[in-house]
Amino acid sequence: MKHLFVPTLSAQQGRASLGCCISLLLIAVLGYAAYKFIPPFFSDYQLKDATNEIAVLSAAGVLPSAGGVSPKPDGFVSDIQDAVMRKAKELDIPLRKQDIKVRRHEALVFITVKYTVPIELPGSLYDLNFEFTSHN
Repeated sequence: MKHLFVPTLSAQQGRASLGCCISLLLIAVLGYAAYKFIPPFFSDYQLKDATNEIAVLSAAGVLPSAGGVSPKPDGFVSDIQDAVMRKAKELDIPLRKQDIKVRRHEALVFITVKYTVPIELPGSLYDLNFEFTSHN
């Protein structure tokens, strides 16, 4: 008579515990990755939105400056860069003034922003690169 292997109750419980531990570990890793990676993408979205608004306001000649509305009708490049820098600082985005390129073509204003956000991971550093162009 052949003996069939019938798993005992304790062997089945051990496999269930291992599966549960692996699932919990996977959830923890995904949660940690979301905690590290989602905020920079959300900040980038907010900066894009603000930069679109800055482009529209500068084209209309009513770009807000640190002391109110800019009296300059054409919204100088430096004023536009300063407005983008203020918003980036508010959002804790590591942006330098030289990372902001402004082009004017007739009534159009193009603002190109390019920057990198370093993400610290256990044992390494990962750079997230962002680049976008806003216009009115």
